[in-house]
Amino acid sequence: MISQLAKQLRTSWPVPGLAISIVTATGESMLITEGFADTESGAPVSDHTRFEIGSVSKTFTAFLLGQLADEGKVNFEAQVADYLPWFTPNGGSRKITVRHLMQHTSGLVAGADALPDAAARGYALRDATTCVEPGQMFHYSNEGYNLLGLIIEHVTGKSLADAMTERLLHPLGMRESTAHIIHEDIAHLATGYRFRHDAAPPLPSAPLTPATFFDYSAADANVTATASDLGVFARMLLGRGTVAGTRILSPERFEQIITDRVDAGGSAEHRSGYGLGVDVEIIDGHTWLMHAGGMVGYRSFLAADIDGGYGVAVLTNAPGDCQIVDRFGRHVLSVVQGASPEPALFDREIIADAHRYTGSYGAGSRRIRVDATADHGLSLTSNGTTGKLYDAGDGRLACDHPDWSAYHHSLSTVAGKPQWLCGPDSLGPDPTLGPDPTLGPDPTLGPDPTPGPDPTPATTPHPLAGHYRSYTPWYPSFRIVQRAGRLHMIAATGVEAPCDEPELIALDGGTFHVGADPRLPERLTAGPALNGSVLWVDLDGCRYTRSFRP
Repeated sequence: MISQLAKQLRTSWPVPGLAISIVTATGESMLITEGFADTESGAPVSDHTRFEIGSVSKTFTAFLLGQLADEGKVNFEAQVADYLPWFTPNGGSRKITVRHLMQHTSGLVAGADALPDAAARGYALRDATTCVEPGQMFHYSNEGYNLLGLIIEHVTGKSLADAMTERLLHPLGMRESTAHIIHEDIAHLATGYRFRHDAAPPLPSAPLTPATFFDYSAADANVTATASDLGVFARMLLGRGTVAGTRILSPERFEQIITDRVDAGGSAEHRSGYGLGVDVEIIDGHTWLMHAGGMVGYRSFLAADIDGGYGVAVLTNAPGDCQIVDRFGRHVLSVVQGASPEPALFDREIIADAHRYTGSYGAGSRRIRVDATADHGLSLTSNGTTGKLYDAGDGRLACDHPDWSAYHHSLSTVAGKPQWLCGPDSLGPDPTLGPDPTLGPDPTLGPDPTPGPDPTPATTPHPLAGHYRSYTPWYPSFRIVQRAGRLHMIAATGVEAPCDEPELIALDGGTFHVGADPRLPERLTAGPALNGSVLWVDLDGCRYTRSFRP
Protein backbone atom coordinates (compact mmCIF):
# COMPACT_ATOMS: atom_id res chain seq x y z
CA MET A 1 0.00 0.00 0.00
CA ILE A 2 2.71 2.51 1.02
CA SER A 3 4.93 1.22 -1.77
CA GLN A 4 2.20 1.99 -4.30
CA LEU A 5 1.86 5.52 -2.95
CA ALA A 6 5.64 5.93 -3.26
CA LYS A 7 5.51 4.74 -6.87
CA GLN A 8 2.70 7.22 -7.60
CA LEU A 9 4.78 10.02 -6.09
CA ARG A 10 7.78 9.18 -8.25
CA THR A 11 5.61 8.86 -11.36
CA SER A 12 4.14 12.35 -11.09
CA TRP A 13 6.84 14.34 -9.32
CA PRO A 14 10.62 14.90 -9.67
CA VAL A 15 11.66 12.37 -7.01
CA PRO A 16 14.61 10.25 -8.21
CA GLY A 17 14.67 8.16 -5.04
CA LEU A 18 13.23 7.95 -1.55
CA ALA A 19 13.35 5.97 1.66
CA ILE A 20 10.51 5.69 4.18
CA SER A 21 10.75 4.46 7.76
CA ILE A 22 7.53 3.76 9.65
CA VAL A 23 7.93 3.25 13.39
CA THR A 24 6.18 2.70 16.69
CA ALA A 25 7.72 3.44 20.07
CA THR A 26 9.10 -0.09 20.20
CA GLY A 27 10.74 -0.36 16.79
CA GLU A 28 10.67 0.03 13.03
CA SER A 29 7.61 -1.64 11.54
CA MET A 30 8.36 -0.93 7.89
CA LEU A 31 11.27 0.31 5.74
CA ILE A 32 10.57 1.08 2.09
CA THR A 33 13.06 2.21 -0.53
CA GLU A 34 12.20 3.25 -4.08
CA GLY A 35 14.13 4.62 -7.01
CA PHE A 36 17.70 5.75 -7.44
CA ALA A 37 20.38 7.10 -5.15
CA ASP A 38 22.17 8.12 -8.36
CA THR A 39 20.35 8.21 -11.68
CA GLU A 40 23.48 8.22 -13.84
CA SER A 41 24.94 5.01 -12.39
CA GLY A 42 21.55 3.46 -11.70
CA ALA A 43 22.51 2.82 -8.07
CA PRO A 44 19.29 2.17 -6.13
CA VAL A 45 18.37 3.69 -2.78
CA SER A 46 19.34 1.12 -0.16
CA ASP A 47 18.65 0.69 3.54
CA HIS A 48 21.99 2.41 4.20
CA THR A 49 21.70 5.38 1.84
CA ARG A 50 22.10 8.69 3.62
CA PHE A 51 20.29 11.92 2.76
CA GLU A 52 20.72 15.50 3.90
CA ILE A 53 17.71 16.17 6.13
CA GLY A 54 17.77 19.99 5.97
CA SER A 55 15.65 21.84 8.52
CA VAL A 56 14.63 18.65 10.32
CA SER A 57 18.04 19.28 11.91
CA LYS A 58 16.44 22.17 13.82
CA THR A 59 14.57 19.66 15.97
CA PHE A 60 17.90 17.97 16.79
CA THR A 61 19.35 21.36 17.72
CA ALA A 62 16.37 22.11 19.96
CA PHE A 63 16.66 18.79 21.80
CA LEU A 64 20.38 19.33 22.28
CA LEU A 65 19.62 22.74 23.80
CA GLY A 66 17.00 21.04 25.97
CA GLN A 67 19.70 18.73 27.36
CA LEU A 68 21.93 21.69 28.11
CA ALA A 69 19.02 23.44 29.82
CA ASP A 70 18.38 20.32 31.95
CA GLU A 71 22.03 20.55 33.03
CA GLY A 72 21.77 24.25 33.85
CA LYS A 73 24.18 25.26 31.07
CA VAL A 74 21.62 27.12 28.96
CA ASN A 75 18.66 29.21 30.06
CA PHE A 76 15.95 29.56 27.41
CA GLU A 77 14.99 32.97 28.89
CA ALA A 78 18.56 34.31 28.81
CA GLN A 79 19.52 36.89 26.23
CA VAL A 80 21.54 35.65 23.28
CA ALA A 81 24.13 38.30 24.14
CA ASP A 82 24.77 36.48 27.45
CA TYR A 83 26.40 33.73 25.39
CA LEU A 84 27.48 35.70 22.31
CA PRO A 85 28.45 39.15 23.66
CA TRP A 86 29.03 40.56 20.17
CA PHE A 87 25.37 39.99 19.23
CA THR A 88 23.68 43.36 19.81
CA PRO A 89 20.96 43.87 17.17
CA ASN A 90 19.10 47.20 17.26
CA GLY A 91 21.93 48.62 19.32
CA GLY A 92 20.95 46.24 22.10
CA SER A 93 17.52 47.83 22.54
CA ARG A 94 15.51 44.73 21.67
CA LYS A 95 16.43 41.82 23.90
CA ILE A 96 16.35 38.61 21.87
CA THR A 97 16.43 35.46 23.99
CA VAL A 98 17.33 31.85 23.31
CA ARG A 99 13.61 30.98 23.33
CA HIS A 100 12.89 33.63 20.71
CA LEU A 101 15.45 32.01 18.40
CA MET A 102 14.08 28.51 19.02
CA GLN A 103 10.51 29.71 18.37
CA HIS A 104 11.29 31.85 15.31
CA THR A 105 9.98 34.97 17.05
CA SER A 106 13.24 36.97 17.12
CA GLY A 107 12.34 39.11 14.11
CA LEU A 108 15.58 38.20 12.31
CA VAL A 109 15.74 37.63 8.56
CA ALA A 110 14.75 34.23 7.18
CA GLY A 111 18.09 33.63 5.47
CA ALA A 112 21.37 35.28 4.59
CA ASP A 113 22.79 33.30 1.70
CA ALA A 114 25.84 35.43 0.90
CA LEU A 115 28.09 33.73 3.49
CA PRO A 116 28.49 29.94 3.57
CA ASP A 117 29.93 29.34 7.06
CA ALA A 118 28.24 29.45 10.45
CA ALA A 119 30.48 31.83 12.39
CA ALA A 120 30.58 34.44 9.62
CA ARG A 121 26.81 34.23 9.10
CA GLY A 122 26.18 34.77 12.79
CA TYR A 123 28.64 37.63 13.20
CA ALA A 124 27.18 39.38 10.15
CA LEU A 125 23.96 39.77 12.17
CA ARG A 126 25.69 41.37 15.16
CA ASP A 127 24.13 44.78 14.50
CA ALA A 128 21.02 43.67 12.58
CA THR A 129 17.89 45.79 12.62
CA THR A 130 14.56 44.14 13.36
CA CYS A 131 11.10 45.71 12.96
CA VAL A 132 9.09 43.99 15.68
CA GLU A 133 9.54 43.32 19.36
CA PRO A 134 10.87 39.80 20.05
CA GLY A 135 8.12 37.31 20.80
CA GLN A 136 5.37 39.18 18.96
CA MET A 137 5.48 37.50 15.51
CA PHE A 138 6.40 34.14 14.05
CA HIS A 139 8.87 34.60 11.19
CA TYR A 140 10.84 31.50 10.23
CA SER A 141 14.57 32.20 10.47
CA ASN A 142 17.41 29.89 9.52
CA GLU A 143 19.75 32.55 10.86
CA GLY A 144 18.24 32.23 14.32
CA TYR A 145 19.09 28.53 14.41
CA ASN A 146 22.58 29.21 13.14
CA LEU A 147 23.05 31.45 16.21
CA LEU A 148 21.76 28.63 18.44
CA GLY A 149 24.50 26.40 17.08
CA LEU A 150 27.09 29.03 18.01
CA ILE A 151 25.61 29.13 21.53
CA ILE A 152 25.95 25.33 21.79
CA GLU A 153 29.60 25.58 20.76
CA HIS A 154 30.19 28.35 23.31
CA VAL A 155 28.73 26.49 26.30
CA THR A 156 30.12 23.03 25.45
CA GLY A 157 33.53 24.11 24.20
CA LYS A 158 33.10 21.70 21.29
CA SER A 159 32.10 21.95 17.66
CA LEU A 160 28.38 21.59 17.05
CA ALA A 161 29.06 18.36 15.13
CA ASP A 162 30.96 16.81 18.05
CA ALA A 163 28.45 17.98 20.66
CA MET A 164 25.47 16.68 18.68
CA THR A 165 27.15 13.37 17.88
CA GLU A 166 28.15 12.73 21.50
CA ARG A 167 24.90 13.90 23.07
CA LEU A 168 22.27 12.80 20.54
CA LEU A 169 23.33 10.63 17.62
CA HIS A 170 25.39 8.07 19.54
CA PRO A 171 23.06 7.74 22.57
CA LEU A 172 20.15 7.23 20.16
CA GLY A 173 22.11 4.60 18.23
CA MET A 174 22.06 6.67 15.03
CA ARG A 175 25.39 5.22 13.89
CA GLU A 176 24.86 5.87 10.18
CA SER A 177 24.12 9.56 10.67
CA THR A 178 26.42 12.58 10.84
CA ALA A 179 26.12 16.04 12.38
CA HIS A 180 27.92 17.80 9.57
CA ILE A 181 27.97 17.60 5.77
CA ILE A 182 31.45 17.14 4.32
CA HIS A 183 32.93 15.99 1.02
CA GLU A 184 34.49 12.93 2.65
CA ASP A 185 30.98 11.50 3.17
CA ILE A 186 29.77 11.89 -0.43
CA ALA A 187 30.15 8.16 -1.11
CA HIS A 188 27.53 7.40 1.55
CA LEU A 189 25.03 10.04 0.36
CA ALA A 190 22.39 9.84 -2.32
CA THR A 191 23.17 12.30 -5.11
CA GLY A 192 21.01 15.39 -4.68
CA TYR A 193 19.16 16.82 -7.67
CA ARG A 194 17.87 20.21 -8.79
CA PHE A 195 15.86 21.38 -11.76
CA ARG A 196 18.04 21.86 -14.84
CA HIS A 197 16.08 24.98 -15.76
CA ASP A 198 15.45 27.17 -12.73
CA ALA A 199 13.78 30.25 -14.22
CA ALA A 200 10.31 28.84 -15.01
CA PRO A 201 7.83 26.72 -13.03
CA PRO A 202 8.78 23.05 -13.43
CA LEU A 203 6.35 20.95 -15.45
CA PRO A 204 6.02 17.17 -15.03
CA SER A 205 8.59 16.61 -17.77
CA ALA A 206 11.14 19.05 -16.28
CA PRO A 207 14.60 17.46 -16.39
CA LEU A 208 16.83 17.23 -13.33
CA THR A 209 20.58 17.58 -12.96
CA PRO A 210 22.91 16.86 -9.99
CA ALA A 211 22.77 19.67 -7.45
CA THR A 212 25.76 21.61 -6.17
CA PHE A 213 27.42 19.86 -3.21
CA PHE A 214 28.99 21.91 -0.43
CA ASP A 215 30.20 21.43 3.14
CA TYR A 216 27.74 22.53 5.81
CA SER A 217 27.87 22.65 9.59
CA ALA A 218 25.32 25.27 10.73
CA ALA A 219 22.66 24.18 13.22
CA ASP A 220 19.72 24.95 10.95
CA ALA A 221 20.48 22.05 8.54
CA ASN A 222 23.61 20.12 9.53
CA VAL A 223 22.43 16.48 9.80
CA THR A 224 22.63 13.59 7.33
CA ALA A 225 20.78 10.36 8.09
CA THR A 226 19.41 7.12 6.77
CA ALA A 227 15.65 6.63 6.93
CA SER A 228 16.01 4.03 9.69
CA ASP A 229 18.17 6.35 11.77
CA LEU A 230 15.70 9.20 11.41
CA GLY A 231 13.02 6.68 12.35
CA VAL A 232 14.87 6.17 15.65
CA PHE A 233 14.57 9.90 16.30
CA ALA A 234 10.83 9.63 15.57
CA ARG A 235 10.64 6.79 18.13
CA MET A 236 12.26 9.09 20.68
CA LEU A 237 9.51 11.65 20.00
CA LEU A 238 6.87 8.93 20.48
CA GLY A 239 8.58 8.03 23.75
CA ARG A 240 8.44 11.67 24.85
CA GLY A 241 12.19 11.97 25.13
CA THR A 242 13.01 8.28 25.65
CA VAL A 243 13.84 5.44 23.26
CA ALA A 244 14.85 1.84 24.07
CA GLY A 245 15.38 2.76 27.72
CA THR A 246 17.64 5.71 26.94
CA ARG A 247 16.35 9.07 28.14
CA ILE A 248 17.48 11.97 25.97
CA LEU A 249 15.45 14.70 27.65
CA SER A 250 13.64 15.16 30.93
CA PRO A 251 9.83 14.77 30.77
CA GLU A 252 9.40 18.39 31.87
CA ARG A 253 11.68 19.72 29.15
CA PHE A 254 10.00 17.60 26.48
CA GLU A 255 6.63 19.05 27.48
CA GLN A 256 8.05 22.56 27.35
CA ILE A 257 9.37 22.00 23.84
CA ILE A 258 6.01 20.86 22.47
CA THR A 259 3.67 23.13 24.49
CA ASP A 260 5.51 26.47 24.48
CA ARG A 261 4.40 27.33 20.97
CA VAL A 262 3.25 30.20 18.78
CA ASP A 263 0.78 30.39 15.92
CA ALA A 264 2.67 29.54 12.73
CA GLY A 265 -0.23 29.89 10.30
CA GLY A 266 -0.92 26.99 7.97
CA SER A 267 -4.22 26.07 6.34
CA ALA A 268 -7.63 26.18 7.95
CA GLU A 269 -7.59 22.38 7.97
CA HIS A 270 -4.09 22.08 9.42
CA ARG A 271 -3.50 25.07 11.70
CA SER A 272 0.13 24.94 12.77
CA GLY A 273 1.81 25.96 15.99
CA TYR A 274 5.59 26.07 16.29
CA GLY A 275 7.08 24.93 19.57
CA LEU A 276 10.74 25.09 20.50
CA GLY A 277 12.13 23.54 17.33
CA VAL A 278 9.17 21.50 16.15
CA ASP A 279 5.85 22.03 14.35
CA VAL A 280 2.87 20.97 16.48
CA GLU A 281 -0.61 20.30 15.10
CA ILE A 282 -3.69 18.86 16.72
CA ILE A 283 -5.28 16.53 14.15
CA ASP A 284 -8.46 14.64 15.08
CA GLY A 285 -7.60 15.17 18.73
CA HIS A 286 -4.07 13.77 18.34
CA THR A 287 -0.85 15.73 18.77
CA TRP A 288 1.40 15.49 15.72
CA LEU A 289 5.02 16.62 15.97
CA MET A 290 6.55 17.42 12.59
CA HIS A 291 9.31 19.14 10.70
CA ALA A 292 10.07 19.42 7.00
CA GLY A 293 13.49 20.03 5.54
CA GLY A 294 14.78 21.31 2.22
CA MET A 295 18.41 21.31 1.15
CA VAL A 296 19.99 21.95 -2.23
CA GLY A 297 19.10 18.60 -3.80
CA TYR A 298 17.13 17.00 -0.95
CA ARG A 299 13.66 17.14 0.64
CA SER A 300 12.75 15.40 3.90
CA PHE A 301 9.85 15.10 6.30
CA LEU A 302 9.54 13.80 9.86
CA ALA A 303 6.26 13.29 11.75
CA ALA A 304 5.20 11.54 14.95
CA ASP A 305 1.65 11.17 16.26
CA ILE A 306 2.50 10.93 19.95
CA ASP A 307 -1.08 10.00 20.84
CA GLY A 308 -1.60 7.52 17.99
CA GLY A 309 1.77 5.85 18.53
CA TYR A 310 3.15 5.98 14.97
CA GLY A 311 5.91 7.96 13.34
CA VAL A 312 7.22 8.34 9.81
CA ALA A 313 10.46 9.58 8.27
CA VAL A 314 10.57 10.32 4.53
CA LEU A 315 13.90 11.11 2.87
CA THR A 316 14.34 11.99 -0.81
CA ASN A 317 16.93 13.36 -3.22
CA ALA A 318 14.29 15.52 -4.91
CA PRO A 319 14.89 19.26 -5.38
CA GLY A 320 14.70 20.96 -2.00
CA ASP A 321 11.67 23.05 -2.95
CA CYS A 322 9.62 19.93 -3.79
CA GLN A 323 7.04 20.51 -1.05
CA ILE A 324 4.86 17.63 -2.22
CA VAL A 325 7.12 15.41 -0.08
CA ASP A 326 5.59 17.03 3.02
CA ARG A 327 2.07 16.22 1.80
CA PHE A 328 3.22 12.67 1.08
CA GLY A 329 4.67 12.21 4.57
CA ARG A 330 1.48 13.44 6.21
CA HIS A 331 -0.61 11.08 4.13
CA VAL A 332 1.62 8.09 4.91
CA LEU A 333 1.26 8.72 8.64
CA SER A 334 -2.53 8.89 8.24
CA VAL A 335 -2.65 5.70 6.15
CA VAL A 336 -0.62 3.60 8.58
CA GLN A 337 -3.14 4.63 11.24
CA GLY A 338 -6.16 3.49 9.24
CA ALA A 339 -6.97 6.21 6.72
CA SER A 340 -7.72 5.16 3.15
CA PRO A 341 -4.86 5.69 0.70
CA GLU A 342 -5.51 8.40 -1.88
CA PRO A 343 -3.06 8.14 -4.80
CA ALA A 344 -4.88 11.03 -6.50
CA LEU A 345 -3.27 13.38 -3.96
CA PHE A 346 -0.01 12.89 -5.83
CA ASP A 347 -1.27 13.15 -9.40
CA ARG A 348 -0.17 16.56 -10.69
CA GLU A 349 -3.01 16.66 -13.24
CA ILE A 350 -5.70 16.37 -10.57
CA ILE A 351 -6.44 19.76 -9.02
CA ALA A 352 -8.22 19.90 -5.66
CA ASP A 353 -11.40 22.01 -5.86
CA ALA A 354 -10.84 22.45 -9.59
CA HIS A 355 -14.26 24.05 -10.03
CA ARG A 356 -13.28 27.15 -8.05
CA TYR A 357 -10.73 28.12 -10.71
CA THR A 358 -13.02 27.86 -13.72
CA GLY A 359 -14.08 30.94 -15.64
CA SER A 360 -12.92 33.54 -18.16
CA TYR A 361 -10.46 36.19 -17.10
CA GLY A 362 -8.83 39.21 -18.66
CA ALA A 363 -9.50 40.78 -22.05
CA GLY A 364 -7.79 41.54 -25.31
CA SER A 365 -4.50 39.75 -25.88
CA ARG A 366 -4.41 38.58 -22.24
CA ARG A 367 -7.77 36.83 -22.19
CA ILE A 368 -7.90 33.28 -20.86
CA ARG A 369 -10.53 30.66 -20.16
CA VAL A 370 -10.01 28.04 -17.47
CA ASP A 371 -12.14 24.88 -17.75
CA ALA A 372 -12.51 21.79 -15.62
CA THR A 373 -11.72 18.55 -17.44
CA ALA A 374 -13.40 15.16 -17.14
CA ASP A 375 -10.44 13.76 -15.19
CA HIS A 376 -10.66 16.41 -12.42
CA GLY A 377 -8.00 18.59 -13.99
CA LEU A 378 -7.91 22.07 -15.48
CA SER A 379 -7.16 23.45 -18.91
CA LEU A 380 -6.24 27.00 -19.91
CA THR A 381 -7.20 28.29 -23.35
CA SER A 382 -5.90 31.50 -24.88
CA ASN A 383 -5.62 32.72 -28.48
CA GLY A 384 -6.91 29.43 -29.88
CA THR A 385 -4.41 27.23 -28.01
CA THR A 386 -5.17 25.03 -25.01
CA GLY A 387 -2.72 23.91 -22.35
CA LYS A 388 -2.92 21.98 -19.07
CA LEU A 389 -2.64 23.36 -15.57
CA TYR A 390 -0.69 21.28 -13.05
CA ASP A 391 -0.46 21.19 -9.27
CA ALA A 392 2.83 22.86 -8.30
CA GLY A 393 2.77 21.38 -4.79
CA ASP A 394 2.98 24.74 -3.00
CA GLY A 395 -0.53 26.14 -3.45
CA ARG A 396 0.15 27.45 -6.97
CA LEU A 397 -0.31 26.00 -10.46
CA ALA A 398 2.03 25.55 -13.42
CA CYS A 399 0.92 25.63 -17.06
CA ASP A 400 2.26 24.17 -20.32
CA HIS A 401 0.50 26.71 -22.58
CA PRO A 402 3.36 28.32 -24.54
CA ASP A 403 2.17 31.85 -23.73
CA TRP A 404 1.46 31.15 -20.06
CA SER A 405 4.34 28.94 -18.86
CA ALA A 406 6.85 31.55 -17.61
CA TYR A 407 5.22 32.09 -14.21
CA HIS A 408 3.15 30.23 -11.65
CA HIS A 409 -0.62 30.75 -11.59
CA SER A 410 -2.89 31.37 -8.63
CA LEU A 411 -6.39 32.63 -7.94
CA SER A 412 -6.95 35.42 -5.45
CA THR A 413 -9.91 37.56 -4.41
CA VAL A 414 -9.81 41.34 -4.67
CA ALA A 415 -12.80 43.43 -3.57
CA GLY A 416 -14.94 40.31 -3.58
CA LYS A 417 -14.07 39.38 -7.17
CA PRO A 418 -11.80 36.59 -8.43
CA GLN A 419 -8.42 37.70 -9.73
CA TRP A 420 -6.19 35.40 -11.80
CA LEU A 421 -2.52 36.09 -11.00
CA CYS A 422 0.35 35.09 -13.28
CA GLY A 423 3.60 37.05 -13.23
CA PRO A 424 2.81 40.65 -14.20
CA ASP A 425 -0.80 39.76 -15.06
CA SER A 426 -3.65 40.40 -12.66
CA LEU A 427 -6.76 39.35 -14.58
CA GLY A 428 -10.26 40.04 -13.36
CA PRO A 429 -13.40 38.38 -14.75
CA ASP A 430 -13.76 38.97 -18.49
CA PRO A 431 -15.73 42.25 -18.71
CA THR A 432 -17.51 41.11 -21.90
CA LEU A 433 -19.28 38.24 -20.11
CA GLY A 434 -21.35 40.09 -17.57
CA PRO A 435 -21.62 39.06 -13.91
CA ASP A 436 -20.88 35.35 -14.48
CA PRO A 437 -17.31 34.74 -15.75
CA THR A 438 -18.05 31.02 -16.18
CA LEU A 439 -20.31 31.74 -19.18
CA GLY A 440 -19.29 32.96 -22.59
CA PRO A 441 -20.00 32.58 -26.28
CA ASP A 442 -16.43 31.72 -27.25
CA PRO A 443 -15.30 28.50 -25.51
CA THR A 444 -12.15 28.22 -27.62
CA LEU A 445 -11.08 31.77 -26.88
CA GLY A 446 -9.78 32.41 -30.33
CA PRO A 447 -9.23 35.99 -31.46
CA ASP A 448 -12.03 38.12 -30.01
CA PRO A 449 -13.89 40.00 -32.76
CA THR A 450 -14.59 42.83 -30.32
CA PRO A 451 -11.74 42.67 -27.83
CA GLY A 452 -12.01 44.66 -24.64
CA PRO A 453 -9.19 46.78 -23.32
CA ASP A 454 -5.99 44.95 -22.47
CA PRO A 455 -6.07 44.29 -18.69
CA THR A 456 -2.35 45.02 -18.48
CA PRO A 457 -1.94 48.30 -20.38
CA ALA A 458 1.54 49.33 -21.45
CA THR A 459 3.33 51.36 -18.79
CA THR A 460 6.80 52.81 -18.50
CA PRO A 461 8.97 49.94 -17.25
CA HIS A 462 10.19 50.40 -13.69
CA PRO A 463 14.01 50.47 -13.51
CA LEU A 464 13.90 47.45 -11.18
CA ALA A 465 11.70 45.28 -13.41
CA GLY A 466 13.62 42.32 -14.81
CA HIS A 467 15.34 39.01 -14.13
CA TYR A 468 18.13 38.75 -11.52
CA ARG A 469 20.64 36.00 -10.75
CA SER A 470 23.30 35.11 -8.18
CA TYR A 471 25.64 32.19 -7.55
CA THR A 472 23.85 31.06 -4.38
CA PRO A 473 22.37 27.59 -4.89
CA TRP A 474 19.68 28.28 -2.27
CA TYR A 475 17.87 31.00 -4.18
CA PRO A 476 19.47 31.31 -7.61
CA SER A 477 17.18 33.73 -9.41
CA PHE A 478 14.02 35.81 -9.28
CA ARG A 479 12.12 38.29 -11.37
CA ILE A 480 10.74 41.66 -10.35
CA VAL A 481 7.51 42.39 -12.19
CA GLN A 482 4.98 45.22 -12.28
CA ARG A 483 1.56 43.85 -11.42
CA ALA A 484 -1.43 46.18 -11.19
CA GLY A 485 0.87 49.12 -10.56
CA ARG A 486 2.90 47.38 -7.83
CA LEU A 487 6.28 45.65 -7.80
CA HIS A 488 6.41 41.95 -6.90
CA MET A 489 9.32 39.53 -6.46
CA ILE A 490 8.65 36.17 -8.11
CA ALA A 491 10.86 33.07 -8.05
CA ALA A 492 10.17 29.94 -10.10
CA THR A 493 12.42 27.59 -8.09
CA GLY A 494 14.81 27.66 -5.14
CA VAL A 495 14.94 26.05 -1.69
CA GLU A 496 14.75 29.42 0.06
CA ALA A 497 12.63 31.17 -2.57
CA PRO A 498 9.28 32.49 -1.27
CA CYS A 499 6.07 31.08 -2.74
CA ASP A 500 3.91 34.07 -1.85
CA GLU A 501 5.36 36.40 -4.54
CA PRO A 502 5.92 39.26 -2.05
CA GLU A 503 5.26 42.87 -2.87
CA LEU A 504 8.17 45.34 -2.74
CA ILE A 505 7.35 48.46 -0.71
CA ALA A 506 9.58 51.47 -1.39
CA LEU A 507 11.48 52.94 1.56
CA ASP A 508 14.27 55.52 1.42
CA GLY A 509 17.52 55.45 -0.55
CA GLY A 510 16.54 52.85 -3.14
CA THR A 511 15.68 50.27 -0.49
CA PHE A 512 12.51 48.20 -0.56
CA HIS A 513 10.67 46.31 2.13
CA VAL A 514 10.11 42.69 0.99
CA GLY A 515 6.50 41.85 1.80
CA ALA A 516 3.49 43.98 2.71
CA ASP A 517 3.77 43.39 6.48
CA PRO A 518 5.98 46.20 7.85
CA ARG A 519 7.21 43.94 10.66
CA LEU A 520 9.14 41.71 8.24
CA PRO A 521 12.92 42.29 8.25
CA GLU A 522 13.90 41.40 4.65
CA ARG A 523 15.22 44.25 2.52
CA LEU A 524 16.12 44.66 -1.15
CA THR A 525 18.35 47.56 -2.18
CA ALA A 526 18.74 48.70 -5.77
CA GLY A 527 22.20 49.25 -7.22
CA PRO A 528 23.10 51.70 -9.98
CA ALA A 529 21.02 52.03 -13.14
CA LEU A 530 22.35 52.10 -16.67
CA ASN A 531 20.15 53.07 -19.62
CA GLY A 532 17.10 53.07 -17.38
CA SER A 533 17.64 49.60 -15.86
CA VAL A 534 19.06 48.68 -12.46
CA LEU A 535 22.20 46.56 -12.88
CA TRP A 536 22.15 44.74 -9.57
CA VAL A 537 20.27 44.47 -6.29
CA ASP A 538 21.28 43.37 -2.80
CA LEU A 539 18.87 41.05 -1.00
CA ASP A 540 19.79 40.84 2.68
CA GLY A 541 23.49 40.99 1.84
CA CYS A 542 23.42 38.71 -1.21
CA ARG A 543 24.04 40.42 -4.55
CA TYR A 544 22.00 39.56 -7.63
CA THR A 545 22.82 41.00 -11.06
CA ARG A 546 20.44 41.64 -13.91
CA SER A 547 20.44 38.61 -16.20
CA PHE A 548 21.04 38.90 -19.92
CA ARG A 549 18.00 36.63 -20.27
CA PRO A 550 14.62 38.33 -19.77
